[in-house]
Amino acid sequence: MTSTGPEKTAPVTIFVDGTSGISVTGTLDATTLAELNRSVADFFEATDTSELDVLTLDLSTVSACDHTVSAAVRHAQSVCAERAVALRVVPSEAVRQVMTARH
Repeated sequence: MTSTGPEKTAPVTIFVDGTSGISVTGTLDATTLAELNRSVADFFEATDTSELDVLTLDLSTVSACDHTVSAAVRHAQSVCAERAVALRVVPSEAVRQVMTARH
């Protein structure tokens, strides 16, 4: 049996709650970063955020990640800053380890 191409090895589920924020479950890495970044932008396009003070980026169920998580948080911070909305990040242990690692 011959492989016809690479398989997606980093499953991620992104749930956008139009009232409070975005929840991510699974693996957050370079293969899933663009999807998360689009979800953050889409949140503000699809949601009436005139009354929103804080966007919650819930990463508490991210089971695996790499340094890409830092880029995802920076992107979310930038999008929120443009709209005068604070960002609250809820990290999983995997996210916490990557975000606090010294390189």
